[in-house]
Parts: sequence; structure tokens; C-alpha cells
Amino acid sequence: MKFHRLVIAGAAGALMALGACTDNQSINAATGGLAGAAVGSQFGQGRGRAAATLAGAAVGTAMGGNAPTPAQTRMCTFRNAQTGETWQAPCPN
Repeated sequence: MKFHRLVIAGAAGALMALGACTDNQSINAATGGLAGAAVGSQFGQGRGRAAATLAGAAVGTAMGGNAPTPAQTRMCTFRNAQTGETWQAPCPN
């Protein structure tokens, strides 16, 4: 039974990792929810298991939906004061 839980946890981790590879926030949230539900279902018994599954799905959805994507890089406009030339580049952190 412990091996079964380990396999489920590993699969859920893989889903979370692969879900963050997309720029689509909805897909990331859905993947996170599925992975969280899979991990949560491994805890508790009876109604406690159902509650753990729902909690895992909620946490996974929140994590997946808020995962940073490459498209969210903030762009800033810079201007050369001497020449007046402007350009866009990623903002400094």
C-alpha cells in the first residue's frame, strides 16, 4: 500500500511539473487540481479521505493557476536621453 501511495505521489508531482510548461493558466490550474486531488486522496479514511481529496484539489488548483509562465515577464520601455531612441526589454528585478 505504501508503494501505491508513492507511485501516486510521484505521478502527481510529474503532472505538476509538466503542467507548468504551458502558458495557459486554465490548463495549469486543472493539472494542479488533478495532481492535488491525487495526493490528497492518499490521506485520511472515510469522510476524512474525501475532505483531504477536496483540500488537495483546492491547493493544487491554486498552485497551478498561480504558477509563473514565461509569458508573464514584465516588459519595460527604456529611452536613451541623448538620442531619444526607445526600446523594450524585460524589467530589472
